[in-house]
Parts: sequence; C-alpha cells; structure tokens
Amino acid sequence: MAISRFFKDVLIDDQDRSWTTLAKAVVAEYAVTTMFLFFTIGTVSSNCHTLDNASRSGADKSLDSAGFGTCFLGTSNVLNIAIAFGFSIFVLVYCAASFSGGHINPAVTFGMFVARKISVLRAVLYMVAQCLGACTGAGLVRAIDDDGWRAAGGGANALSPGFGEAAGWGLETILTMALVFTVFAATDSERATDTAHLPVLAPFAIGMVVFLCHLVAIPLDGCSINPARSFGAAAVSGSWDNQWVFWVGPLSGAVLAAAIYELIFRTKAHKAVAHPSEFDVERGVKLPEVSAQLPAFSGVEGLRETRNGQGST
Repeated sequence: MAISRFFKDVLIDDQDRSWTTLAKAVVAEYAVTTMFLFFTIGTVSSNCHTLDNASRSGADKSLDSAGFGTCFLGTSNVLNIAIAFGFSIFVLVYCAASFSGGHINPAVTFGMFVARKISVLRAVLYMVAQCLGACTGAGLVRAIDDDGWRAAGGGANALSPGFGEAAGWGLETILTMALVFTVFAATDSERATDTAHLPVLAPFAIGMVVFLCHLVAIPLDGCSINPARSFGAAAVSGSWDNQWVFWVGPLSGAVLAAAIYELIFRTKAHKAVAHPSEFDVERGVKLPEVSAQLPAFSGVEGLRETRNGQGST
C-alpha cells in the first residue's frame, strides 16, 4: 500500500494520467525555453556585436574566453541585458502558464518537485525539455548572428576575474532562492482570493525578480539562476568552465526557497497540486472554487482558471 501510494503521489501523480496533456506541457516547456534563450542570448550577442564590431572586424573569429565580461563595459549594456531577461520571462511565463506552468527553468521545476507540487516524471521531462530548448535557442542565435555570438563568448556564463567558485556558488544560491521564493509567493493559492489580476501579476513579479537578479550578477558571473540557460549556452559554445557552479548554486537555492516558503510562510498543509487541464476554463471557474479544489499551484499552473473568476483579468 505504501509503495503504491509512493508510486502514485511521487513518481507519477493524477495530473500525469493524461499523456496528451503531459506531452503538451513538455512541448510547451521546450518551446518557451527555446524562445527565452533566443531572446536573451540574442540580446547579449547584439550588444556585443555593436561594441566589438569595429575592433574585431572579422579578424578574430575565436570565442572570448571571458564571456560576458568582454562586452559589458557600461551600465547601459547591463541594463539592456537585464531588461531582456526579465521581460522575456514575464511574457513567456504568461504564455505558457496554462499549458505547463511556465517553469522555463530547472531550478523552478526542482523547487516545485521538492515541495511535492509535481511528480518525478513531470520534473524529469520538464528539465530535459528545458535543456534541449536552451540548446536550440542558443544555436539559433549562433546561426543568425555568428559574429555577435562569438564576440559575446557564446553567451556562456563565466566567473569574472577575482570572483571565485565559492563566491559564484553563494551568489547563484542566494539569487535563485529569491527567484523561486517569488514563484511560490506569486502563485500561492491561499493568496489568490485576495489578489486581483493574478494571471498577469504573477508572471510580472517573476519577471521583475529575474530583472533584479541580472542587475546584480551580470558583472560578476553573467547571472545564471537557470541551469538550462547556462547549459544551452555552454553546449553550443563549448565553454564549460565552472559549469557546476551554475547547476549546484541554482538547485541549492531552489531547495532553500521551497523549504522556507512551505515550512514557514504557508499556514496550512497542502497536497500536491492538480494540473490546469483538470478544470474547464470555458465554464469560468470562480476563485473560491479553485481554492477549494486546488490547494496549491504548480508553478503558475492554474492561473488561467482565475481568468473569468472573481478578481481576475
């Protein structure tokens, strides 16, 4: 009985019973992560292409080993990149929320798994899709703007001179903890009845914390807070230096955020969340009804159910 319950609730839960819905969610994660890397690495490349075009002029086509540090010479460039990352997340999370929850980030997915909001199966499939999407997005940037991509070091994360691995791990842990904590807070079903326009405000809050994290970390390590983002850029560029920092740091931060929010800030015990496909959006499910049926959201899954309900857009 215990083994059966473990298999049902942890490895594969009720929201995974519909393979069509699960496949749609996995494809959505792949698609939005592809677009995320294309938008963001593309912005990095275009900024570096503009800055370095005169000096490089086709003479040096090798990758810059220092990655981000070679291009971000001014505050305006840091701001441009941070805006691209933040607003990309805002838009893409909003678009994918009703299909997959709009994780776009293995750290967010891992945090949701630790909090028992998604199953092992869904978590693994999401992470694989996110990494493949990241490789696709970074590859598209290379195909379209090879000079800018090379000037940007392929957009790969790299520790700045004097900024060690331990410092990088600590920075990524803290910033990812802030990101995942924001995801939990912004999508908490207990707050849904008190928060108007939640389907828009939740993605916006998540995008803004990503924007702030990049303002802090771009000059130091290029800012990862997303292992798929780091993996995709590294896989396409072949720059694997300190890659562990950009995996261990974000995943550590995700665990801390999940533990802190679930143990301290959530007032009631909750069962793992259901998938949005279990509800008929066209019927206009009310927020109180959603709260009764959905004790907790899986990422931003479930946000579309409030669209026609009280306090929704």
